Amino acid sequence: MRLRKTKALRGGTAFLLALVLLFHAFPVCGPRVSAESISDLKARLSELEDMEAENAEKLESLRADASQKRAYRDAVKEKIDIVQQQLDVLIQRIRALDEEILEGEAAIADTKASISDNFDRLKDRLRTMYMTGDATTLSLLLKSTSLVDYRQKSEVVRAIAEHDTELLDTLESDLHSIEEAVREIDAQKAQLGEDKKELDAKSKELSALYEESESLLREAEANEAEAQAEAERIALEKAETDAAIDQWYAEYYAALEAANKNAAGGVGYIGTGAFVWPMPGYTMITCYFGEGGHRGIDIAGVGIYGKDIVAADAGKVIYAGWMGTYGNCVFIDHGNGYSTRYAHASALAVSEGDEVQIGQTIAYVGSTGNSTGPHLHFEVLYSGSLTDPFNYF
Repeated sequence: MRLRKTKALRGGTAFLLALVLLFHAFPVCGPRVSAESISDLKARLSELEDMEAENAEKLESLRADASQKRAYRDAVKEKIDIVQQQLDVLIQRIRALDEEILEGEAAIADTKASISDNFDRLKDRLRTMYMTGDATTLSLLLKSTSLVDYRQKSEVVRAIAEHDTELLDTLESDLHSIEEAVREIDAQKAQLGEDKKELDAKSKELSALYEESESLLREAEANEAEAQAEAERIALEKAETDAAIDQWYAEYYAALEAANKNAAGGVGYIGTGAFVWPMPGYTMITCYFGEGGHRGIDIAGVGIYGKDIVAADAGKVIYAGWMGTYGNCVFIDHGNGYSTRYAHASALAVSEGDEVQIGQTIAYVGSTGNSTGPHLHFEVLYSGSLTDPFNYF
């Protein structure tokens, strides 16, 4: 239930009225502070608060947009990484297949060379046997010393022929096997090549999406930074305007105090100088003066909503109405350098210009303005400067 500084307000006329009354009573010694300046300051503060709220909403939207675009870019980057990993695996597999193909082609060349070499040796043996006549049945028979010798020589010739033939058959079979393996490897490589083309296309598409998402993110971040800079600029101008308003009040109350001291007969509504508790029957304090920059004290309690708020001292109502974060509020000038403020009321019982007595009901507890629940926000100022209300009770 902490109170922040106000929006702005319709109090310029009240101050003007007070000043006019003072000037009529004391034409020489009255306050010389411009009522028009406070109206301008409050109007500007109101504009700044509206701008701040609008910019805050815009900034929140831009932050959400930037966050969404950042998440999308990161998701695209993850997909690119996955595709790249798949491409790396494919490239490694293709390289391995290339090595297998080279090995297979080398094995084919070796096998063909072996087949050719063995076939040439077989032809040479057969040619030699033919030229010497050792290969014919008649030659073997005539050169044999016995039937057993003939059979042995015939068996040797047959064995040589069978060995060469089996060797050639084996080599031919090996050659066919190697060639089939190479063809299978080529087929696998071709399929991997097609897969790589698809992944390359996907990678290119994702890269384009990434560049687009990165560009959109940079634009969103630039917009967010611009809104953030505007928020800081507004906050700075608000602080300067708040300080200017505080200065105006300080000068006003100083001028008013000087007028009270120098003018004969006073202003007619000088307070007693002793304050009464503004919230009869309720003493629970939920926030003290100075806590986190709190400007007064917050008084709350069970069933407090709608209860009477009373004037802490006699004086004149210099503002009664809605004032930004204060909600419905009443400001009372006690004519002795002191003034009090009562904020967040549900309804008001006095109007600007009314003179009130100490303990008189001036409003009813509510939760208007910047409030989280029913309570009275109470401030005490001396010569325009905030003071701790507990200094007077």
